[in-house]
Amino acid sequence: MALFFSKITLTAEDKQTSFFVSGSPKSIDEFDGWKAYEKFIGNIDAECDVGVRVDAYVYGEGKVFTATPEEVAYLTMRVEADAKFLHTLCYKVGENDFTVSWSTNGISDTELI
Repeated sequence: MALFFSKITLTAEDKQTSFFVSGSPKSIDEFDGWKAYEKFIGNIDAECDVGVRVDAYVYGEGKVFTATPEEVAYLTMRVEADAKFLHTLCYKVGENDFTVSWSTNGISDTELI
């Protein structure tokens, strides 16, 4: 069994954060419920563009399944314990960049780069 997940990097103004999620998100709506995303967005207090980098990975062999939130938590612990984990035990299977406009009213236009 192989697990499909992504490393997300968000950049806004002078702030940046990275975290892991299930699958390979194509829009900001897919981050709802992920605490790292909600914390980052909650700390933006001005209108700005938020850059989103998605690096998709597969861990394991065999049939590929989208990682559950619990499996993402396990993979996050593995990465934190071993900085080489992503590059030595996982296969990068894709990447995607997009930008969203943020205002105090929330997210607006989504633009794929």
